Amino acid sequence: MSNGRKINLHNHTYYCRHGSGNVADYMYWAEKENITVLAFSEHVPLPDEVLLRSRLRIETLPFLWKEMEDASAAYPGIKLLRALEGEYIPEFMNFQKELKEAHKLDFMIASNHYIWLDGHDNKFPSVTDRGALKIVAEQSIALIESGLGIFFAHPDLFFALGCPWSDEAKAVSKDIIECAKAHKLPLEINAYGLRKDMITDADGVTRPRYPKREFWELAAEIGGIEVVCNSDAHTPSAIWRGVPECMAWAAELDLPVVNERLAREILTK
Repeated sequence: MSNGRKINLHNHTYYCRHGSGNVADYMYWAEKENITVLAFSEHVPLPDEVLLRSRLRIETLPFLWKEMEDASAAYPGIKLLRALEGEYIPEFMNFQKELKEAHKLDFMIASNHYIWLDGHDNKFPSVTDRGALKIVAEQSIALIESGLGIFFAHPDLFFALGCPWSDEAKAVSKDIIECAKAHKLPLEINAYGLRKDMITDADGVTRPRYPKREFWELAAEIGGIEVVCNSDAHTPSAIWRGVPECMAWAAELDLPVVNERLAREILTK
């Protein structure tokens, strides 16, 4: 990051049920990578065990916080931040904001991992699907406008299952980017997608699942967009893997990286 500081605001441990490693494991790798500010941001737990397959139970949160307290004492050179990665689920937006206050979180991340309809999660489209993409735009905009998070994680995740860069996908991307710009919400260039297997999309293009290069080129064209670059690590050794590539994209496209500014604002509030 700027001034040589490494700041990673998006990471998951074994608590998320699809990652590995505890807080101490991550701290070992964070010290090796000279990371100075590290956030643990498990997927927000929800009432009635909704989407439990990909998140921890609410009653488990104190155990995570205790691991972080112990790690802070063992690694005083690394500032730890307490966060959760929130979701756009209309019936649980107020719950998530109340959870943030109840657990004295340093911040929350806004993210959409699926299309939410009739009380259920639905996969992003694997082809150009005008109806599905319209819902992606509507729900992404509603999430941004909710003020839930201090940045929008992997806003281009809806390309992950094979949706190509079509006129419809470009229009959705434009709506998301312009809404983020209007609300001064940074967008995340997410390194996790660079560590996953490549995908051949519906147009026959082999590419990373995300970040979607055209999305970020459009953000640069629109202008006025700030970005964060995070690992979204799900294993301790991946704590910085792919982040330099994301930062290189930001530099090439003249998109200002604001990890350090966000961390400073959190630590001084």
